[in-house]
Amino acid sequence: MLWRASKTKGRIVSLPRKGKALIVSDLHGHVGDWRAFCSASGVLERLRGGDDVWLVVTGDVPDVARHRTVDPSVPPDGDVTILEELMRLKRELGARGERVVYLEGNHDFHLARLAREIVRYHAGQRGGRMPSDADLPTFTEEEREQYFAYYRETYGDAVFVNNIGPYDMILRVQPEHVQFIDSTPVLAVAEHAGVVVTHAGPPRMKRRRPAALKKEIDQADRAQLRRAPPEDYYDSVYHQLLNNRFRNGDYDLGDLGRFLEVFKSTTLVAGHTPHPYLIDFDLQQPLEGCRFVEGVGMIGGQQLVLCTSFGAFHPRLKRYLEVDLAQRHPNAEALLRSEGVVRSVYADPASVPEAEELPGIALVDEAGQGRG
Repeated sequence: MLWRASKTKGRIVSLPRKGKALIVSDLHGHVGDWRAFCSASGVLERLRGGDDVWLVVTGDVPDVARHRTVDPSVPPDGDVTILEELMRLKRELGARGERVVYLEGNHDFHLARLAREIVRYHAGQRGGRMPSDADLPTFTEEEREQYFAYYRETYGDAVFVNNIGPYDMILRVQPEHVQFIDSTPVLAVAEHAGVVVTHAGPPRMKRRRPAALKKEIDQADRAQLRRAPPEDYYDSVYHQLLNNRFRNGDYDLGDLGRFLEVFKSTTLVAGHTPHPYLIDFDLQQPLEGCRFVEGVGMIGGQQLVLCTSFGAFHPRLKRYLEVDLAQRHPNAEALLRSEGVVRSVYADPASVPEAEELPGIALVDEAGQGRG
């Protein structure tokens, strides 16, 4: 069975020059962190009450399996729970639903990719009509497992574990989830505040012209990326916004600065990167150009790496941001130092869940400031 998708809007969202933006990152089905954030921020009541606020989620609500090995309190269907709550909230708010901005992450991308791959595989096996890119996929458990068996046999277990294993929401996905992901932007721009938000990091900027870059982002197309040869796939701005990490050398500080100049902004906010990935463990210090301020990772004074849930050194260091859109923020550190911008998910120390500390926590103090 195939559902028909609605047309996707442009992939860049512009935020206004007033109000507040509450930014959260990479929940991966952690319902406890989601509930704690909602309680601490009052975001649901504020949105429903007509307050001038925006909720910006940096994507990656899907997929829980690997994270449940770190935190067993995560429900096995926590990703579905959070995603459907966001979907209902947008519907409930009507025209104000635009204030719930869910940015596509790499896990969102691959969840939608896999769902369509399963349907295309079975259409090919039957010799029937090949579904179009606008069709929303639905399939049975048996069809899913048949595709998995084909994939393992064709590409081997190692490739299966890498290309399918991390995306376990494929076991629970419904057409309406894919429809929601299809409608998501990849970039939120608050030009007046000087803040840009995306899932992972900036693209490599060599030879990219500003107008062409903006057009490529705004017209980012999952189906085109799926069909692209490997060289074009990895060179795609779309792919890089969803996947790039500073630690991997995917971009440098020059790329970061030039990307922000395109949007007349001073600070990029992203999730995706766990805070230990900003540590040089051989030297027992942050990577060159990186440090921690107020429990948030900072790269080159221009990028904030936010860990609202997974990736924080400890639950007491899980953070969200409340950004004043009416105020121009001259750089990332000035934004972090502004009163009330950095907020703890667990503001009450008594409410902080017990959890193991991640490697590298010795390099930050109780308040999340870098030591030394």
